[in-house]
Amino acid sequence: MPEVFKMPKYPCAFCKKREATQLCDFVIGYSWTTMKNEKGRMIGGQHQTCNNEMCKECATNYAGFEFCPSCVQLYKLIQEKHDRRPNKFFSDVAFGKYEPGEEQQ
Repeated sequence: MPEVFKMPKYPCAFCKKREATQLCDFVIGYSWTTMKNEKGRMIGGQHQTCNNEMCKECATNYAGFEFCPSCVQLYKLIQEKHDRRPNKFFSDVAFGKYEPGEEQQ
């Protein structure tokens, strides 16, 4: 007798075979709010994530974050095409040589 395939309640958005157990953690936007939480502390910065539903097999782990297959492609494209230029400002700030408000020469 053939085995009956049961559709998952929440199918993976990519393979459509397995149960979606997690959401994509790829950051797609940032926002800032001045709202306060129930303890009266400022909430401040927040980030929005992709949140594609996926199964464990379709997810790719990058430093503890789970990315969906489409965000993995985007991440690889960013790593490949990103034009990182050396700059003196960053190193001056990092090593304490820059003082805000000082005149540039």
